[in-house]
Amino acid sequence: MLGQPKDMSKDADYLLIDKLIPANHLLRKINHWFNLSIVNQLTEMYYCPNNGRPSIPPELYFRIMLLGALFGIHSTRRLIQEIQYNIAYRWFCGLSLTSSIPHHASLSRIKKRYPSEVFEQLFIAILEQCVSAGFLNKKDITTMTDSLLFNANASLNSMQRIDETERKTEMLTYKRLEKRKLLNKTHRSITDPDATLAFKQGTSRTLKYKAHVTIEKESRLIIAIKITTGATHDSQPYLEQLNYIENHLGFNIKETVADRAYGVGHIISTLHTSGIATTIPLFSTRSGTSGQIPGFYYDTGKDCYIGPANCELKRAKALCNDTATYHSKVNDCYNCSFSKECQAAKKNNGKFRVITRHIHSELFQQVITAMSTQPFKQTLSERLWKVEGIMNELKHYHGLGKARYRGLVNVQIQSYLAAIAINIKRFVFFLCLFFFSKLMVKRKPAFTTGRLVNIN
Repeated sequence: MLGQPKDMSKDADYLLIDKLIPANHLLRKINHWFNLSIVNQLTEMYYCPNNGRPSIPPELYFRIMLLGALFGIHSTRRLIQEIQYNIAYRWFCGLSLTSSIPHHASLSRIKKRYPSEVFEQLFIAILEQCVSAGFLNKKDITTMTDSLLFNANASLNSMQRIDETERKTEMLTYKRLEKRKLLNKTHRSITDPDATLAFKQGTSRTLKYKAHVTIEKESRLIIAIKITTGATHDSQPYLEQLNYIENHLGFNIKETVADRAYGVGHIISTLHTSGIATTIPLFSTRSGTSGQIPGFYYDTGKDCYIGPANCELKRAKALCNDTATYHSKVNDCYNCSFSKECQAAKKNNGKFRVITRHIHSELFQQVITAMSTQPFKQTLSERLWKVEGIMNELKHYHGLGKARYRGLVNVQIQSYLAAIAINIKRFVFFLCLFFFSKLMVKRKPAFTTGRLVNIN
C-alpha cells in the first residue's frame, strides 16, 4: 500500500531543525522552488490502493536519491549514513531527529519496483516546472549535443566467449585472462551483458556505457539524456533524440550545434530538409571532394559528369555508402584526345573512366563554406564551455564517472537522477542571480541585467 509522508508542521524536533537550516542553503531553495510531491502521483499505480503494509513514501525515496545525485554520494550505504547525522539532509527528507531512516536495502528494492519511465516522467516534470517559471523556453530553441563515455560496473575478467565451445577452448589456452584478445563480436560480460568494450584517446579500453546529452543553449538545462552501450557511435541516436525533444517534449528546434562526430551526410541532410539550421562541422574536411576531378564538371540537370571532350559519364544504378558512381563509355575513352592527361580513375584495364560522387556533395560544399565564417567558429567555441562544462559536472560531481548499477535500464535511471540534479542546481543558481540583478537595478538604474525569469 502506498505510504504517505507525515505532516511535520507541528513536530517540535523537526521545527528545531528547520530553524538551524540557513535561508541561503541549497536544499532550502530546492524545497521552496520545486514541487517534489509530484512523484507520489507518478508512482501510485505501482501500489495496492487499500491493502498491505504502508510503503516508504515515494517522495521520501526520491528525496534520498536526489541527495545522492546532488552531492555525488555514490554508495547507498554511505548515503543512509550521511542522512543519519547530517541535519540538513534529515530536514530535506522531512525527517526529525528521532525519525527512523529507511534501510539501504529498501532503496534497492524500491528501485526495482519502479520502471525507468517513472524517472523519465519525473525528469520531464522538473523541466516543465522550469518552463512554467519562464527559465526555459520551448519555442525556437538551439540545442547543443555531446556524449560522455564512462566505465561500467564490471571488469574485463567478466568477459567470456559468446560461443560455448570456443569458451572452453579459450579457458584452457589462456591461463591468464589478461592475455586474451577481447572483441565485442566474440565476447560478452556475464556481469553486465549490456556493457561493451570502448575507449577514446587518453582512456583505457574497458567495459563502458555512453551518455548522449542534449542541452538548451540559453539556459544550459539538460532536455534529453539517453544511455547506450559504449561502442555506440555518437551520431547513431542523434536524430532519434532530436525527434524525441520535438514530438514527445513539445520543443521547437530552430538550430542544432554539435561537434564533428555528428557531421555526417544523412544527419545534416535530414535536419536541413526539416528546416533546422545546423552548426555541425563535417566529420572530415575531405567529405564531398571525391567528385572534383580537373577537366570534369557535374551537370545537375542531367545528373552526369561532362568530360573535357564533352563526353558524358552517366550514373550507375547502385549506391554504395551514399556514394554514386559515374561511368564513361568505352568508345568515348578510346576516341578521346585527352585520355593521356585524364585524371579520372581507370576501370577494366583502363577501358573506361569512373568518378565517384557523394549524394550530399553539394550540401557538404555549403557546410565547408560555412565552417570558415566567424559566426560558425564563434558558435563552436561557445559550445565548448557550455556543453563540455555540463559533461564535466555529470562526470565528476553527479555520479556519471562510473555506473552504479548494471544493465541499460538501471544506468538510464542513474542518468535521469544526475540530469535532474544538474537542472535543479542551475535553476536555483539563476534565481539567485535574478534576485541579485533585480536588487542592483533598484540601486543603480543604469545597470543592465541578463536574461530574467518570470517568477510571478
